[in-house]
Amino acid sequence: MNWLKYTLVILVLIVTAQVVAQTDIPDPPEFVSASITPESDPTKVVLTWNPSDSLDVEGYIVYKVIGGITETIDTVFGRLSTTYDYTMASAISKPEKFRLAAFDTQLYKSSITDPHTTMFLTATYDKCNTEVNLDWTSYDGWTNGVNSYKIYLRSASSTYYVLTSLSSEKFEYVDSNIDFSETYYYYIEAVSNSGDKATSNSVELSTNSFEIPSYMHAQYATVSGENIVVNFLVDNSAEVLEYRVQRASSPEGTFSTIHSYPNTGQSEVMHTDFDVSVDEYRYYYRLASVNPCGIVSSYSNISSNILLTASNENGFEHEISWTDYYAWPNGVSNFNVYRTFNGAPAQIGVNTPGNLEATYDIEWYVNYCHDRKIHMTNEFCYYVEANESESPYYADSKGVSRSNVACVNHYPVVWVPNAFNATSYEVENREFKPVLSFVESDSYLFIVYDKWGQEVFRTDETYEGWNGTINRLSLAPSQYYTYFVRYFDHQGKEYLKTGTFFLFID
Repeated sequence: MNWLKYTLVILVLIVTAQVVAQTDIPDPPEFVSASITPESDPTKVVLTWNPSDSLDVEGYIVYKVIGGITETIDTVFGRLSTTYDYTMASAISKPEKFRLAAFDTQLYKSSITDPHTTMFLTATYDKCNTEVNLDWTSYDGWTNGVNSYKIYLRSASSTYYVLTSLSSEKFEYVDSNIDFSETYYYYIEAVSNSGDKATSNSVELSTNSFEIPSYMHAQYATVSGENIVVNFLVDNSAEVLEYRVQRASSPEGTFSTIHSYPNTGQSEVMHTDFDVSVDEYRYYYRLASVNPCGIVSSYSNISSNILLTASNENGFEHEISWTDYYAWPNGVSNFNVYRTFNGAPAQIGVNTPGNLEATYDIEWYVNYCHDRKIHMTNEFCYYVEANESESPYYADSKGVSRSNVACVNHYPVVWVPNAFNATSYEVENREFKPVLSFVESDSYLFIVYDKWGQEVFRTDETYEGWNGTINRLSLAPSQYYTYFVRYFDHQGKEYLKTGTFFLFID
């Protein structure tokens, strides 16, 4: 019976040993890091661990925490396997959590490790302050915690180097040592208190400044009445907050802003300057573009009004001179010279570039007015128009700049005959009147008296004369008569002229 007793004991021990062997759960791996490979495309997260201590481990299960749920994403075979590359990561746009577990040859699974969370780095470029702002999330998963964060940097033409090292409580950094028009790459490296490391996603950014206008062309500065109108053609695709119209007293002088216009996508900026004396001074204008930071980013070429003067130094000949136009990139094509008498403008000449003078003789006009018995002005005005040679931007947008209007005034010249024949065969001799030049038509008065002092004729029309009749009906007697003429010059000065003349009757 003893042999049966021993046999039963052995069988129980064997069965018990098999049950114990079947329920031996493998140890989990030691999760070291979840590290993003900088500049990887597609984005790659490298998971690193130390192997499980259980010798019968067959491999490892890789998990990803999605929406709070731990989901299996892959399996890695081999007990001594220590890395896994995950290329379906979204770690370039957000932090991601990963977990690990070991499984043995009997497919028993270890406990799942605590998650390791990747870092997520973002970078923004502050154009106004010329600096890069870095922000990142913490690295989570190390039981002994994070010791420091290192920031790595490279430019488009260099390799990565450590820009700075920060304490574990820092999650932002401002890089102010950057250059314009450069491309930079950054990533963060977390270092644990035991020396383990993990890297974040990398970011790329270009330090371009705000796009300045490719052109701002001062199309013209032209006199309009007593004001100056300036117009600028602008590149409306640029990054501009506002345009500032600026003025100075010389091209090299200090420019001051006289008006600002917000950028509304316009292709032209026009401004009328009312605070000017167009007959006395030249003014120089330019346009400044202001970027969204409030900083002036570019200037246009400079434009100025044309200042013209006119004088009378020799009889009926008028001398005209003007300043050159300043300044179209391709210069002036020509100057058109105009006169305006009695408000009627007419072109009287064309000057080549650099020819800034002209003369004009009005003797023909004086004779013309006398012959046709029409009133002659005593104000003779002139102006010029400068034409742009070639517009550098638009073929149909050549600028035109008009000068101020300058006038020459003559003092009155009055000649009165001493006799006339009311019955002459020559029609022009049948009327008595003063020959007037350069008098004002307002307040003019011409009176004829007989020898007894009786008024026989009166008119306030400068070209109306006495035909030798009484009340315009019967001829007056042939005798001496007295005339009285009152007239005014352009300055309002009154002149009185009297004398006698003889009326002949055939």
